[in-house]
Amino acid sequence: MVKSIIEGIADYFRECPLLSAGVFRVDALGDKPQEYTIETGIFNPIIETYIDGSSDRRYQFNFGSREYYSMDRLQNIANSTFYEDFANWVEAQEAAGNFPELPEGMHPEQLSVLSSGYMFDESMRNARYQIQLELIYHKEA
Repeated sequence: MVKSIIEGIADYFRECPLLSAGVFRVDALGDKPQEYTIETGIFNPIIETYIDGSSDRRYQFNFGSREYYSMDRLQNIANSTFYEDFANWVEAQEAAGNFPELPEGMHPEQLSVLSSGYMFDESMRNARYQIQLELIYHKEA
């Protein structure tokens, strides 16, 4: 059993078959390709609180990566295609009811892609790309 939401999310995405190469981190991303990271965001976690003290909540986060980048059109198309494929994988997992494991008393209900993958910053050798996601879950009282 995982001890935190971020641990469950990190374990979940480490199983993604698209991430076969590279280093996987949490709240850190190196300066050389190919690396991946899960980073927590700034958000209001509570969606709705019920009379019994339970609540529906959200956990927003970014999935980011450091990718090779250049003026080469094919390399940059490959980077964008990775994020299209990644979003499709997340949507397929959500449709199949496959969610991250959460700590005791928390039950995942939905995993959504909030943005398409986009280049966040670049140099002439590599670039940081990211996509924003949201996990909706129920927390028992």
